[in-house]
Order: sequence, then structure tokens, then C-alpha cells
Amino acid sequence: MNQNYPYGQGPYYQPEPPKKKGLGAGGIIAIILVSCFALMLLVGAAVVGNLLLNPDSRYSIYGSGSSRSESDLPGPGEDGGRPNFGNDDGEKLPDTDKRLESETGTEPVSETEKDVDRTDAEKAMDGITRGNAGTALSTKEIYKKAAPSVVGIVVATRQGTGSGSGIVMTSDGYILTNAHVVKDAISITVTTFDGQEYPATVLGRDESTDVAVIRIDATGLKAATFGDSDAIQVGEDAIAIGNPLGMELSFTITKGIVSAINRNITIDNYSMTVIQTDASINPGNSGGPLLNDAGEVIGITSAKIMSDYSTGTVEGIGFAIPINSALDIARDLALYGRVTGRPYLGIMVQTQYINVNGEYAYHVVIVSVDEDSPAAKAGLRKDDVIVSFNGAEIEQTSDLLAERDKCSPGDTVKIRVLRDGRTVDLSLTLAEAQS
Repeated sequence: MNQNYPYGQGPYYQPEPPKKKGLGAGGIIAIILVSCFALMLLVGAAVVGNLLLNPDSRYSIYGSGSSRSESDLPGPGEDGGRPNFGNDDGEKLPDTDKRLESETGTEPVSETEKDVDRTDAEKAMDGITRGNAGTALSTKEIYKKAAPSVVGIVVATRQGTGSGSGIVMTSDGYILTNAHVVKDAISITVTTFDGQEYPATVLGRDESTDVAVIRIDATGLKAATFGDSDAIQVGEDAIAIGNPLGMELSFTITKGIVSAINRNITIDNYSMTVIQTDASINPGNSGGPLLNDAGEVIGITSAKIMSDYSTGTVEGIGFAIPINSALDIARDLALYGRVTGRPYLGIMVQTQYINVNGEYAYHVVIVSVDEDSPAAKAGLRKDDVIVSFNGAEIEQTSDLLAERDKCSPGDTVKIRVLRDGRTVDLSLTLAEAQS
């Protein structure tokens, strides 16, 4: 105790700790330099990472020439873009569908669709072999007859690589497949039954029917025999040949029956009438043939139901595009690169879950209107909500497309829309889609 200050009086001085020696000017400069160097490294790593990982970058590791396999990154060719027909959302409230849908189902020309020579297309399409459902063959005989007309298709896209199947239509290299198999293709490689590989060019693809025609520079191929899909009956044999899960399991044959005909389903907003079968169809089978017991192609395998939120895994429900309608589409695609005689509105639409007149429901909203199109001339506008088309109620994009496809170019139709809270009735004369 400090004797100069009796207990309880005067200040108490806390002893000061020894002073620490501060950094000199050199130390401060060194810290600044190290910090700047570390910042430069972080920025450089971010730039390089963006170049390598961005699929749209020319240096992307996912672009053409990537060593990534189908199992690493499924691409559109592996049915990555096909629907899972079950509702996997359970009790989740519906969200607005953010996808923009062209009412024509057409897309920009890809790298594999440019500078196509179509000089012999008509002769080739006239030479397609049609059968008459003759004598029933054994499964072994069907495979021997049909397998050499099946090809494997490997597609490189900006997202990676994918695989599918195809059907040789003519001996000089015209091949039928699904539109979704060759979607967004940068390059396409076709492998024939004898193991030969060829680069392929897309002659045309149609999203709404999921049909595409590609061509390879080859001769002497074994062309398929095409049957009559209008003559098939429920319960008859159905055989599929294709490349499930990629080329490692190429030219696999599976057998079942025709489970149903004229089955109406919706795929990617497009209504389709298809053949239902329980023959095993898996990713990679898409574009391959569905055959009758005479070894004739009656359909193009396209999709399957894989699961349903209420029942879990689903087996034995696959679909094929009837060959009669597919060949009609294929002829147009080979000759013109597009489907002729298809009506055209000229709008981009989006199915949205929105509030209209105090109630939430799905509605088709116009996102854009093509300049000088039938829609523009009729007075349709961006943000119009389509209520009805030719008297039919419209709730989904598929409804609109189905009603449009009942019409022909030149037809005048009635369209009712909601605009700024009021109902507007318009008349529109359909044109022919040119792409």
C-alpha cells in the first residue's frame, strides 16, 4: 500500500505493461506486397476456372473433344432431355414453368445441319422398302434380319457426349432417329452393325414429332424393312433393338408385346399419338426400331415412364412413334429440312401458374410475337393470356399446339385473350411454317 495515500483514498495506478516494438516501414511494405500477390492469384484462378468450366467457353473441358464419358455427364442424346412422366414433386405447389416454348417447335440450325446436299433425297425416299407383315419369324431370325439395319449414334454437344440409336432407311446412308438424340449436336458419329464409324450430318429434325433424319457417306448398307403401324394389334409381339446405356451394350435385343395403340401422351409440351409396349426400353434405345414378328419396323422407340411419385419405380411402360407417321415426317425432313404444310402463328409462349381474376391456375402467356407474323397482323401482343383457340379452352402449351395442328395454313381461327384485365377476341389467318 502506498503510504502517501491511506487505504480508501487517492488514485490507484495500474502498472503499465512493457511497450511492444511496432512494425517498421519495411514490414508494412512486405505485408502489402504479399496481400497484393495473393489477390492476384485468387483473381487468376477464378478467370481460369470460368474458362475451363463454362460450357460456352472455347476452352471448356466440357466442349467438343472432351474425354468425359456418357456415364460422367449424360447429354441430350442419352434421353437427358426426355420427361419422367410421373409427378415427382409430390405435394409441392406448382411453380411457373420458366421454359420458353416456340409454337412451331423449331430451333436454330446446328453445326451438323449446314450446307446439306439434298439432290438425291427424293429418289432415296422413294426407294424405302415396305413389307407386308409376312411369315412370323423366331426371335433369332428377327435379330438376324433386323440388327444389321440398326446403328449406334454418339453425339458431342457443349454439355458433353450422349448416345442413341438409329434405323438405316436406305443403303446409301439415310438414317432415321429421334430429334432429341441429335439435339444441340456439334458432331455426330454413327457406328454400323459391322463396327464401321462414320461422321453424320443432320438433314432435318422436328421437335413436335421427335423425328430426325441424318446421313452418312456410305454405300451398301443393310436397309430396314418398314411395316404398317396402322395394322398392328394389341397383344402381338414387339421387339426392340438398340444401344441401351451407350455403345458398351450396343445392339441389344429385348422382347415384349404391343400393350396399347393410339396412346395419347404429352412430351415436352407436344401431344403425340404413340404405341405403348412392355419391351424393355432404356436411355440409349431412343431412335432404334420397334419390330413386329416379321422383323419389320413398326415404330421408333422414343421414351418410357420411369417413375411416379405415388407408386415409385415403374416398369414395362415404353413408347414408340408409329412408323407410318414417322416416315411421312422423315420424307419432308430429307427433302426440305422441315415439315411442310404445318400451320404457323408466330408467337413464343410460356405456361405460367398465375393469378387471373383472383384465382391461381395454369395459363399460356405470350412472351414474344414475331414481326410480320400472323399473330402480329391479328393484333396479339406480348403478355396476352390465351384463353381459347377456335373455341377450345387453353390451359397448357400442349393444348394450344394440339388445336393449332388441327388446322391448315390459310385457315382463319378465333383467339380469345385476356389483356389488362379484359377479354379481347381476335381473328387470325394461319401461315405455313418455313423452318
